[in-house]
Amino acid sequence: MTTRHGRTAARTTIKTTVTAAGTLSLLASSLLIAFTSSAWAQESDSDSEFESIFLRKDKNGASPDIFLYKNAIAPGIKRVEVVVNDRVADVYDVHFVADAQSGTVIPCLNRSLLKEVGIKTELYDDWQTSLKDSGLDSNPESIPAVCDDLGERIPAARVFYDDAHQRLRLTVPQEAVNSLRFQMISPKEWDDGTPTLRTSYNGYFYHSRQKNSGNSGGSGGRDINNSAFVSLNSTASLGPWRVYSFDTFNKSANQGWKTNHDRLYAERNIAALHSKVSAGDIYTYTPSNIMGVIPLRGFTLRTNERMLLESQFTYAPVIRGTARTNARLVVRQRGNIIYSRTLTPGPFAIDDVYTGQVGADLDVTVEETDGSEQTFSVPYTSLPNMIRPGAFRYSLSVGEYRDDQADKPIMGALSVERGFEAFTLNVSGLGSDSYQSLAAGAAWNIGNIGAFSLDVAQARYVYDRVNGLYDKETRNGTAVRLLYAKQFDTTDTGLRILGYQYRSEHFLSFSEFNSRNYHRGERYDSDYEDGDSLWNKRRRSRLEVNVNQGMQEYGNLYLTLSQDRYYGTSEKSTSASGGYGFLIGPANVSLSYTYSKNGKGDNDNSLNLGVSIPLRWGERERNYNSVNYNLTRNRDNRYSQSVGISGSQQDSPLSYSLNVQKDYKDKFSESASLGYNANLATLNTSVSHSSHSDQFSAGMAGGLVLYKGGVILAPRMGDTIAIIETPGASDIGVSGSQNKTDYFGRAVVNYLSPYRYNTVSLDTTNAPTTELKESSRKVVPTEGAAVLLRFATRVGRRAMVIVQGPHGVPVGAIVTVDGQDEEAGIVGNGGLAYLTGLDARRDETLTVSWGRDQQCRFTLPKLPEGDSESQWHTKIPVDCR
Repeated sequence: MTTRHGRTAARTTIKTTVTAAGTLSLLASSLLIAFTSSAWAQESDSDSEFESIFLRKDKNGASPDIFLYKNAIAPGIKRVEVVVNDRVADVYDVHFVADAQSGTVIPCLNRSLLKEVGIKTELYDDWQTSLKDSGLDSNPESIPAVCDDLGERIPAARVFYDDAHQRLRLTVPQEAVNSLRFQMISPKEWDDGTPTLRTSYNGYFYHSRQKNSGNSGGSGGRDINNSAFVSLNSTASLGPWRVYSFDTFNKSANQGWKTNHDRLYAERNIAALHSKVSAGDIYTYTPSNIMGVIPLRGFTLRTNERMLLESQFTYAPVIRGTARTNARLVVRQRGNIIYSRTLTPGPFAIDDVYTGQVGADLDVTVEETDGSEQTFSVPYTSLPNMIRPGAFRYSLSVGEYRDDQADKPIMGALSVERGFEAFTLNVSGLGSDSYQSLAAGAAWNIGNIGAFSLDVAQARYVYDRVNGLYDKETRNGTAVRLLYAKQFDTTDTGLRILGYQYRSEHFLSFSEFNSRNYHRGERYDSDYEDGDSLWNKRRRSRLEVNVNQGMQEYGNLYLTLSQDRYYGTSEKSTSASGGYGFLIGPANVSLSYTYSKNGKGDNDNSLNLGVSIPLRWGERERNYNSVNYNLTRNRDNRYSQSVGISGSQQDSPLSYSLNVQKDYKDKFSESASLGYNANLATLNTSVSHSSHSDQFSAGMAGGLVLYKGGVILAPRMGDTIAIIETPGASDIGVSGSQNKTDYFGRAVVNYLSPYRYNTVSLDTTNAPTTELKESSRKVVPTEGAAVLLRFATRVGRRAMVIVQGPHGVPVGAIVTVDGQDEEAGIVGNGGLAYLTGLDARRDETLTVSWGRDQQCRFTLPKLPEGDSESQWHTKIPVDCR
């Protein structure tokens, strides 16, 4: 028998070993059989047999049938923990059957079960199709129709059963293990959160006075301008459903408030499909974006990559090799270890490596147990539209085109992507009554050469007939796009993206076609493409280049270039930028240049020098202050300069900025700003003054949550959050942030990672009167969830007492406050007990309980006024009676 990789598999006998500790009854039965074998059994060349009726089996004893088999295991169904290469898969009901050839009872392992526990059965051939083929002897009605010899199917596979711990261990070559099976978080652990209505808001007020020296009338030679802006990003959550809304409100000078309702849509996840469905104001998705993104009012069903592991979706090459021993594999990128794991002897295929640096090759080391090493390099270059081998992504959208300045036809879009070991394929299409397009593409990782992608799109559209002006017209067009990326490790040069896109004369994206068709329908006198602006011209080609050059301790250099050409004109639009950043001592220096040209020969360019010098005083690690200098030259060779100081202190809510600027006309202006990050909101204000104007602004940003526990204000609001409740305990800090519980013992934790384990920890350093039964919780929120975490607290005085008395209170006795169900402490060695949650304002009566209804009581006097918290920890002898 050979595997699909061409390796010949030697037949391996599965050995099942019992390590259970025998009971006394089993030992007595064994001795009885050994010394009376001549009376109860007849010797022959075959196995000895006996009447099991003579062995008694009580509820704690073993079945006498186990003595029929060499490994003393009885056939039947056992609920066991399955472990694959030292990774726990889960607990399963496994059938154990008799193997006539070996005279033992072995687990019945079929292809379905092996695949479920995380073994890649598709890599190997000749799986059993019937019980008769396996040569096993048992009742067909009680076991599966197929039992496979794992050692025959997978080379070097071993099976070990520990009956004492009900654990079935499977050891196979690493390439046969589906590593992602052991990294995925079960949907059973997902938390949809508590029902909430929440919003993230941002608002500011702006006031300016222009100094008009030439006009003494009006308001004293000054023009006053007052304006305001408010944005609301709101979410309603109920179970797995989310409703999102984004609205803005704007008031400009001499005008009233204007409202803009941007988006409103409902959404929920579909765990079984690793997808989410949205209805309302949505956007289409196409893999290559060669056809653009289209706003719709309808519904979309698409893959939700956030449900998947980064190592399950983001592209990375498969690392293959063979381990001779139980080896350790180490993967490095740019000298940093990014992955490590142990290997079993045999072939391996690592398909779960994840790295944030796309482009740097992977250096692999296999450290064998005999001290030898294997080292090799795996080329790694990727493009944004490449996905992991075996990954699948799709998107389906249907709805009405959403644009107030164009027609609103009904249309649909569909895209599908599939990842393979060295390339990714994608197909997409969209259409309406008047427009249809189809696109196909592929992206390849070609080892040391780099990564390429090629996308081709074909579009067909029909212009409407307009009486007396336009005839009905049908057009066809083609677009081609090529991308290339390569990281040259020897020179540390990154050619991030080199793209070239070509369009035939009549190719239009759907949005471009719809705008032109709408223009015809409105019967405008001028053609849509008339005028000097390139905005409405049909683009012929686009070239993009992005290069990054690392220079080690000498800094970093970058260059970007983009150029568009159009039909019907010789003009082209060009933009380019370049920069160089480096360090001089503690100072960070940057040089940058930008250039742009957009038709009619008009161009703009600027050169900028920036220097940032950190200031050092006090504790350096707590200091975030710096002096900043900027020098800019415009296209007219005029210069502007600015110098300022800004910063904040660690654990301080205040931030500041002071700045002086000299503009291109040699006029000075001064500005100052102040920010305050409060527990309930973020506040900011700024003032500026110059010879021609004065400005003042004030703003506030934050979030608000309405849930069953009331209303919570927070300085910011993320999409996926946790609501903390510490009943009766305020000023409890949240580790890793500046958040603290409010007066009611509530706080918001922002920016949790959906579908991932998140640990939320609390800090009582600033709340010495509060004791937490647990200080951290682990949670797996779904996208957009507001998870409610309630921490049990004890609030009050702490005390250390030495329990004395005639009863001889033992270690472990429980101390409770009279009238309370929760324990205040536990008695330790020498009668010492650490008590929490006591009322320092009055005498407290406590009960010490142990054994069966044994107890004594003592009274702890109230804390005298003026005593400090340090005196709480003085050991106080108490008489317990």
